[in-house]
This record gives sequence, structure tokens and C-alpha cells, in this order.
Amino acid sequence: MRGRTHMEIASMIVFLSIISILVQFIAYYFLASPYLILGISSLIIIICTHILLEQSLTYESCTVYTILLLFISILITLLTYLGNDSSLLPFTNTLFGIIAVNWFVPILHCFIRNMLDYGSRIEKFNSFFRSSSIIFILFYFGILLYLSFSDNAFDWVYRVKPDAANFTPFWSIATQIEDYINKMIPLSDIMTYLLSRILIYIPYGFYSILFLRNKSKLIRLLFLLLLPTIIELFQYFLIPARCDIDDVIYAFVGGVIGALWFYLTNVIYRALSGKDFLTKDSDYRYSNSTLHF
Repeated sequence: MRGRTHMEIASMIVFLSIISILVQFIAYYFLASPYLILGISSLIIIICTHILLEQSLTYESCTVYTILLLFISILITLLTYLGNDSSLLPFTNTLFGIIAVNWFVPILHCFIRNMLDYGSRIEKFNSFFRSSSIIFILFYFGILLYLSFSDNAFDWVYRVKPDAANFTPFWSIATQIEDYINKMIPLSDIMTYLLSRILIYIPYGFYSILFLRNKSKLIRLLFLLLLPTIIELFQYFLIPARCDIDDVIYAFVGGVIGALWFYLTNVIYRALSGKDFLTKDSDYRYSNSTLHF
């Protein structure tokens, strides 16, 4: 079978992107269950990603496909949110789930395909992962900065609002536990407080170890504390009531979980593929290095 031309691949990417978006938002319009909507969205992406990989024989086609999906789904979500009263689609949080699926599922599918290396030989996974990571990191830092410095950002995360900076470790959580014992707040408030501060730093821990995996353990450990410490210092001068030593502690816990996530990913990848995650093939110069990102 003859190889596909660049024009044919580009046309296929656009066509499959349109099909994916149509299926996703038709399901969103007619179905009530968010789990069913996200399941259908994931399935159509897996099918389209598989077709692209088999026809193009390069992961870079999935990069363009992922960018198109994200751009269109974000645009539709913004238009739906801004014109909620007059929009054809009702605005719900499921739209954010569709955006997350459009980024995560292509990466997961390509990761598994590259790890198992079955079927046709597909090239340029590292380039695909790098481009997808850049997109995620830009969104991630945007959300992190908005969450950290906007007065009205995610009120459900900042239900405890002290009048001044807190430098007493675990004072905030102790206060909430006391309120819970006195039946002043539900247990869900405590879980929201803890999980929101831990989970938001898991990606930071993952990518920190990815970039610094060849550095000493001390450098990696200090780097996990670097970003949350800087954010809290800026909060101390800009929004003192947001500055809390506990946030640094929980961020470090999240960073450690992210680091463990990376190490687990690398262990699984090495066990199934025989090489480290994101390592180039042996025909590349400097291929003995464990990181090419």
C-alpha cells in the first residue's frame, strides 16, 4: 500500500476532528448522563487516533488532531458559557470533562501504543508527548495562577478565609476538624480543603521529576518545594489572607505523589517495552541518556 501524502493526512486529521466533535456534542445534547457522554467521547477519540496512527505512521498527526479537538471544544465551551441563556447547548461542568478527555485520551492511547509497540512502526512519540505536554503545562500554570491570586477564584476551595497570613502548621485543618466535631461543617468541606491543595500539585511533581530525573535527589526534593514556596511568598505581599504555610506542606505532598506517579509510569514502561520512558532508540546519538524530552 502506498504511503499517504501530507495533504491526505492533513485532510484526514481535519475530517476525523470534525467527526469527533460532532459525536461528542450530539451525545452531550441528547444524553443526560455525564459518564455516558464522556465514555462515548473517549471511544470516538480512541477510534480516530487509531486510524490516524495506522494511516500516517507518525504520532505527530495525533498532535495536530489533539490541538484541533482542544481548540474547538474550548471555543464551544466558552461560547456556551458566555451565551448561556441564548445558547443552543446548555452549559454544564460536563463540558470541562469533554475538554479534559480531548487532551488526556489521545495521550493515553499513544502512550500505550508506544509502550507496547504493536502493529506498524509509529515514529516521533517523543515529539508528540512534548507538544502535548507544552499545551497542558500552559493551561496548568494558567489555572494554578488564577486559583492562587484571583479573589473570586473557586470559592469552594477557599471556604476557610482567615484575616491574615498563617504561619502555624496545620492550624487551618485543625480549625476545620474542630468545626466538624461541633457539627458546624460537613466532612466534605475538610476533604475538599485537603484534596484541592494536594491534587493540584500532582502534575507539578510529575513534570518536575521528568525534567530533573538525572539530577541529585536533593535537587529534585528542593524543586518540589520551589513553586509552592514562591506562590506563597507572592501571596504574602499581594493577598496576605491567602498565605498559609499549610499550602506549602500539602503542595509538597502532592508533588511527592506526582513524583511517585512518574516513577511508577517509568517502571511499567520499562517492564513492557524494555527501555525507559521517553528514551530515544539506539540509533540516535547520546541514546544512553535516560531523558530526551
